[in-house]
Amino acid sequence: MSRLEELGKNRLIVLNHLLSSQKLCKSVWYTGTDYLDQSDIEDTSELINKNIFPFNHVPTLADTASSYVTFSFRDYRPSGPQFKSGILHFQVIVHKDSILTDYEVLRYDHILACIDELFNENRNLGIGKLQFYRMDEMFVNEKYVGFFIQYKLWDFN
Repeated sequence: MSRLEELGKNRLIVLNHLLSSQKLCKSVWYTGTDYLDQSDIEDTSELINKNIFPFNHVPTLADTASSYVTFSFRDYRPSGPQFKSGILHFQVIVHKDSILTDYEVLRYDHILACIDELFNENRNLGIGKLQFYRMDEMFVNEKYVGFFIQYKLWDFN
């Protein structure tokens, strides 16, 4: 039996981790090149389903400069009789007009670094540490650039 009851709880853990980072939240909320110099976001829950999505797609990409993070759980499979493994999959999508920043880093590189800081070797999901698995770019459309980053997770069956 796979026992995937923890998926909903894990989804909330991941969402709350993302929302706990002001650097990450500012990078998707503010569109200017100086987003880190802007005021802290008092209620980061406003980003849910606007800039941060707890599922694997953005329902409608804005025509104006916007940035998004999505996440999902993928490729769950048995790993021996008592364990299962899966992938925590993030997508970072940035409008081409928002790529450049004042910080000598591209906006999507900054977002990816924030995600990695939050999740690489994190112990809040499953058993053991989340392990960086891979990262690559992905095609979105002519206006948006996308990347994905993935972490392996382990849990009991």
